[in-house]
Amino acid sequence: MNIQKNSELEDLGMDYSRMVFWKDTGEVAQEVLDVLLYTELNGDRASQQQFYLACINGDEQTKAVYHAQYQGDVYATLKDHVDTFLEDLEDLMFKASMKNLDTHPRIPLIMAHNQFVKETFMRVKANIDPIAANSYPVLY
Repeated sequence: MNIQKNSELEDLGMDYSRMVFWKDTGEVAQEVLDVLLYTELNGDRASQQQFYLACINGDEQTKAVYHAQYQGDVYATLKDHVDTFLEDLEDLMFKASMKNLDTHPRIPLIMAHNQFVKETFMRVKANIDPIAANSYPVLY
């Protein structure tokens, strides 16, 4: 995901310390959803500004309306990010497993960290996949 930071996104919580998933539950921080929705509204500056002001002013009702209206788009973007990240992580873990431990003695530590990250992202995936799947009607 390549979102360019600006002052409004920072106001919405775009900071590495706040753009998080919870490791035990896979819950997605509200800041993640707000930032994704704000960027989704990029083509409609008036709506984007109205959503931004709702966030800044604590207008939870307006925020909820926007989140409900754009839930499918936001969760599709988040699902794509999580799926792509997991694929990339799997590739990295495979490459690391092929390394010689004599010349790369930190591989076990790296693999343990990557496994921790993978488990966290799998919890996130378990939470967001059903929401993403139910956000759009299936067309036959």
